[in-house]
Amino acid sequence: MKKTILSIILLLTVCISGCGFSSSKKSSSASDGVKIMFTYSQEEGNAFRDTLAEGAQEYASSVGAVVECAYAEHSLEKQIEQIKTAQSNGYGAVMCIPEDASTARQLEAAAGDLPIIFCNNAPDDATLKEDKYIYCASDEGVAGELQAEYILNQFASKEEINVLLLKGLDGHAATVGRTRTLKEGLNGSGKKINYVFEDFADFDTDKAREEVNFAISKGIKFDLIACNNDSMARGAILACQDNHIDLKKVPILGVDATKDGCEAILAGEMVFTVYQPAAPQGAEAAKAAIELAKGGTITNFKSISKDKLHLWVPFERVDASNAKNYLN
Repeated sequence: MKKTILSIILLLTVCISGCGFSSSKKSSSASDGVKIMFTYSQEEGNAFRDTLAEGAQEYASSVGAVVECAYAEHSLEKQIEQIKTAQSNGYGAVMCIPEDASTARQLEAAAGDLPIIFCNNAPDDATLKEDKYIYCASDEGVAGELQAEYILNQFASKEEINVLLLKGLDGHAATVGRTRTLKEGLNGSGKKINYVFEDFADFDTDKAREEVNFAISKGIKFDLIACNNDSMARGAILACQDNHIDLKKVPILGVDATKDGCEAILAGEMVFTVYQPAAPQGAEAAKAAIELAKGGTITNFKSISKDKLHLWVPFERVDASNAKNYLN
């Protein structure tokens, strides 16, 4: 299903070789010669980031443009230098997963006249500008809403629910948005919701495993484990297995519908995730960056928000009934 969605966006399929510093042109168009710099915070091997980057490169290649990638190595200074390099070396626009979303003004200053399409980690709306500084992602709040909806359906007969909550990186847009709407949905249900354990596990499997093992060692009882992403859900699964907890009795939920997440659902280890369409996000961000690099406008894009500052690519529910569709 991921490939089907992406093919609709791209209109054609083009094979690429990862996110290196080149992307071969496959067609001749008005986009020929347009170069986009994509600087990102997550290291190579991060499944979501890799897929997003591939989606961007595939779209660019399909219209004769180039997306070149640069890993900022968790350094704001390095990311600023990468953007300055783009500004002085003939790039038409920048795609950016910011190291720190609160530094958007600094990143924009480094870009000079270049437009920036921010991805995955949202800067404050006050730093965005129509047809200049845009945020392209899925609306993080929707993921939390869908998790809350699933939990309330599964625990419809219970008046009290004990929730173990694993959050991502402190301050990250995904952490904030997903956690806020999950809690709003649960707390507004009229049920008694007890957050018996809640901590940041940094979107990391090992950290999540440690956190859940710690909670179990302290005798904390929980009805379910809600995680801001699938990697942490995987860590929660491992911790439950470490402690011989029956996963059929403790639902575990994630977000992103990664391959591991979908396989865990099909194996009965996890019950629910939310597909964050990484490749379509990358394609939409690249499409916008190329358009702005050519001096065009994105105000007529179907994904554009009413405020003209965001490009929203919808989330989708994933459970045992459709997880196999997201493995391709």
